[in-house]
Amino acid sequence: MNKLAKYIIAVAVLAIIVFIVWYFRSVITYILVAALLSLMGRPLVRFLSGIRIKKYHIPKTVSAILVMGLMFGVLFLIFYFITPMVVSIVSRLDSVGFEDVPAMLSGFLAQLNEQIHTLFPSITPSVSIESLIWNEIDKFLHPEFFTRLFGSLASFFVNFGVGLFSVAFITFFFLREENMFSNMLMAIVPVKYEEKFSNAMKSVNELLLRYFIGILVEFFIMTIIISAGLHFITRIEYQLALVLGLIFGILNIVPYAGPLIGGTIGTIVAVVTSYATSGYSSLSLYVIALVSIYVGFNMLDTYLIQPLIYSSSIKAHPLEIFLVILLSGYIGGAVGMLVAIPAYTVVRVFASEFLSRFKVVHKLTAKSPDHGT
Repeated sequence: MNKLAKYIIAVAVLAIIVFIVWYFRSVITYILVAALLSLMGRPLVRFLSGIRIKKYHIPKTVSAILVMGLMFGVLFLIFYFITPMVVSIVSRLDSVGFEDVPAMLSGFLAQLNEQIHTLFPSITPSVSIESLIWNEIDKFLHPEFFTRLFGSLASFFVNFGVGLFSVAFITFFFLREENMFSNMLMAIVPVKYEEKFSNAMKSVNELLLRYFIGILVEFFIMTIIISAGLHFITRIEYQLALVLGLIFGILNIVPYAGPLIGGTIGTIVAVVTSYATSGYSSLSLYVIALVSIYVGFNMLDTYLIQPLIYSSSIKAHPLEIFLVILLSGYIGGAVGMLVAIPAYTVVRVFASEFLSRFKVVHKLTAKSPDHGT
């Protein structure tokens, strides 16, 4: 068989694989999420299964059930502690007196409009920020929009329920049978590459576990500094500041859209509930202070915290991590940035095992000296 025929067959096989992955993307997503959850829960399953009392030990099935229960318990505790805080915020919003909000916003928009016309005299005086905003809002306020919205919400909750059950079910078996996911992949690997593939999978498991620990560290850091900034700079009481910090910390995991949504929610809630008692002389200054906190700490996270944490987690240079995130965002937007580090970790490890003879791969994957030297 000549080289051209081999290339044609290889491309055809690759095209079939890509089509299968795309067609069954939901199922594959469930499997991958379950694999990641089992990766995080596996050390605890090993620990529980290793406990021995005389001749007795905890079976892996029981260990897997206990770990699954712990995962659901953590989710329950998060909702248990956050829900009262959210209810408190809602009750405060309810007592604010929303009849004053339009006047407050109109005053703020009028100030903003005046400053814009001062900075840019060429803008026609008839153009106002308030009218532009209301025109955009009016586009959404029609029956068809709400019909589509409710239909999308119903579909989302159904899909979410199916996905949650599927992921939990698959995760249980991945926890109970430690090598099930690896064996599924190994079944399609040629025999001569099995050893290298097995080594690569072990490295990927270790590095991804470190990566997700890094995400938890980033979440706690961002929650703390955002909460502290809101409390000490904009004088928001600590309970509300903590809730807004938690919201931002969770949403910050999603690049681009996450920080934007978290910052917008925090700014609106803070303005409505805390501006009157903040001591700021004008609403414009208060909004600028809020936006500065969110933007400033988000930039600190993007350019310093993320590269440092993730570089130590997956054993790559901070500049390497920064460029990967930047390129992934350019190619795939928010989704690309979200999966950038895990995907790069997998590609990096497998390239090290199978393509180390190439100079560029060897340079990128070779162990480097300390980053600070």
